[in-house]
Amino acid sequence: MDEPVVEATSELSQEIYRSLTEFNLFVASYIDEQQAARAQQLCERLPDPNPVQAKLAGGLDTPQELVATLAADPGLTAEVLRTVNSAAFSLTSPISSVQHAVNYLGVSFVKGLVSQAATADQTKDCSEAQRTALQRAWLSTAVASAFANLLGQNAGHPRPSVLATKALFFNLGDLGFILGEKNAHAWYAEGMTVLDRIKAQQQGSGLNAAIVGSTLARSWGLPEDIERAIANSMLPLVKTPAQLPRVLKEDELKDTVLLYLAGRIGDRVAYRGLRDLSEFNLEAADEPGIFFLKSHLETSDQKLVIKLLSDTGFRNKFNRLLSTLAI
Repeated sequence: MDEPVVEATSELSQEIYRSLTEFNLFVASYIDEQQAARAQQLCERLPDPNPVQAKLAGGLDTPQELVATLAADPGLTAEVLRTVNSAAFSLTSPISSVQHAVNYLGVSFVKGLVSQAATADQTKDCSEAQRTALQRAWLSTAVASAFANLLGQNAGHPRPSVLATKALFFNLGDLGFILGEKNAHAWYAEGMTVLDRIKAQQQGSGLNAAIVGSTLARSWGLPEDIERAIANSMLPLVKTPAQLPRVLKEDELKDTVLLYLAGRIGDRVAYRGLRDLSEFNLEAADEPGIFFLKSHLETSDQKLVIKLLSDTGFRNKFNRLLSTLAI
């Protein structure tokens, strides 16, 4: 039996520890034929992806590449500019071009807007409830991608842009649920935690966003490393720091933990109104979504990330991103 790395001394901590380790998280590599068929059916309800999605998955990591790609698609360019100039961003002055958007917001966040715009045709007939759910899911993913890039740059990650690209596609399963599953928008309500959302998904459909997202990534022909990143995305929630290295390849472990952290930051912004990184307490023992996270970072030899989260300079960089967006 695994010895818990996380100390669960209080009654509440013991309760959370049990709720996580005893939770049956459905995993893409262990689903049955019925679940696999259900995931495929959800994916088939979505229109074919915009070709730019494959380009985003493959790179577009420099301003020049991103601007050039959008220049070849005026409709997509217009949608990006419409979004960034909408009331949701409350910018002090209008963004007049993609180059202007990249200079002002950064490549990672603009890639998130491009990904959102690329799926705009899929949401034309959405209900207001679906549209609200999509906006939360998109915001969480865009923030997670920008955070992953910033974290990678400051933590010495060999390829921060690759980390950010993986985070950018973490909403694929949510997209499939919101558009293809009746009443799934309720799983994306304000204040919803990641554990509550996964429980609702599994109870309501027999699947979760990691399974649907990885299935959709495979259907879209996205790179295998993105498919695997999505499939593994929820493992740090329920696996103890002693268990996680046993179910992940060594070269996947660090990125999986970093991406999980980025996802929780994105969720905090989108679902719970986080506006200051200092309010994100990595040691909050009463929050199931991050219960194992600090120990995951320690056991995957990423203690520098823990220091960055409490570093005033790093916090200010992230907070400036949020204040620039006025979200």
